[in-house]
Amino acid sequence: MIGSSHTPSTSSPSGPSCFIPSRRFVLGLALAAVGGTGLVGRARAEPQIVLPKMRSEFQTFADLPVVRPQHVPQDEGMLFYVQHSINANVIVYAARRGADGRLDPRDPIEVFWRRYASTGRRRELSFFERVFAFGVSALPVGDGRWSVGLVSFQEREGSLDMGPDGKPRLLVPVDKRPMRPVYVYAEAIAGTFIPTIRHIDLFAAIDGEKGYLRERVHFG
Repeated sequence: MIGSSHTPSTSSPSGPSCFIPSRRFVLGLALAAVGGTGLVGRARAEPQIVLPKMRSEFQTFADLPVVRPQHVPQDEGMLFYVQHSINANVIVYAARRGADGRLDPRDPIEVFWRRYASTGRRRELSFFERVFAFGVSALPVGDGRWSVGLVSFQEREGSLDMGPDGKPRLLVPVDKRPMRPVYVYAEAIAGTFIPTIRHIDLFAAIDGEKGYLRERVHFG
C-alpha cells in the first residue's frame, strides 16, 4: 500500500462505529468467485452464513492507499467501488444524473460490474446479485437528499446529495463521523461455495478535511 499513516486505534465489534459486513456480503463474494453465474438456485435459498467473531481497527493516511491500482474504475459519477482478492472483477456504485445534470429523482444510484477478469466491460447486476449481495435503495428525504441503504452493509445508512463542488456525494458513518467512502477491499480465499474472509477494509475520505481513514474488520 502507498501512503503515510498514523498510529492505528482499535474498537470493539459492537456499536455504530464498527463496519459490520452482512452475510449477504459474504454471499456476494461467493457470486464473485464464480463470475456471477451458476448460483441461481443456491442464492434463492440464501444459505445460513455464520460470520466469525470480528474486531474493527482504524488507521489514518495522508494519501489514499491503493490495493489494486490497475483495477480502479473510472466511471463517471462513481461514488465508490468494491474490490476483492478472489478475482479482478469490481463492483461500481455510481450516481445517475438526468439531462439537467441533477441526480435522477427516480433512481439516483446505479450498481454494475466492471469485468476486469475478462474484457473490462460493464455488466449489469443480475436479479439475485441485486437482491442478495450488491443492491441499493435510495429514498428521497427532501432538500435534494436521499437516504441510502446498501444490501451488503445494512448497518450503515448513507446520505446522498450534490456536494459543495457540484458533484454527487455519498456520506456514510465511519468511526462515528460522516465520511465519503472511496472503496471497499475484501481479502478472501475462494472456497467450494462460501469464501473464507481474512479481513475487509473500508477506505473513506474524511469529509471537509484532508486525509483518509481505513476501517479494517478482522475475522476470527
